[in-house]
Amino acid sequence: MNADQTQTIQLNDTYLDILRHRQNGLCCSQILVKLVLKDMDRENPDLVRAMAALCYGSGHSDGTCGVLTGAACALSLFLENSHDKERAGSLLPLMLDELFGWFTVKAETSYGGSRCVEILAASPDKRACSLLLTDTLEKLTTMLASISNQ
Repeated sequence: MNADQTQTIQLNDTYLDILRHRQNGLCCSQILVKLVLKDMDRENPDLVRAMAALCYGSGHSDGTCGVLTGAACALSLFLENSHDKERAGSLLPLMLDELFGWFTVKAETSYGGSRCVEILAASPDKRACSLLLTDTLEKLTTMLASISNQ
């Protein structure tokens, strides 16, 4: 068991939001997009429902973790809302590379892979899912702040 698997979960507003959304039946990709929309002071129930296609590794646990695919969608959504759409469009591939690289290292180091089946094998209680959600939201916030300040 590595340090991430025993990491203390901070009972902050983000984590409590994650728990509330889980209790309401949302999966990781839906929760991530819902929280990013909240940070953007927006709501989009249709988008949140559509994100269900990315739940549990795109419908089965063999696929890429919904936290990562949800984060990629949220990043694209944020950039599409940018005032400078031309610049945002050119940033998306670079930022997706950064996000996928960061997530892959994080998930492989902590849980043995970035697919749901690998993460859940290391964390059957889904503790890893909450940790990955909070860590990925933090990473997205940092990434988005860096482009907002430019």
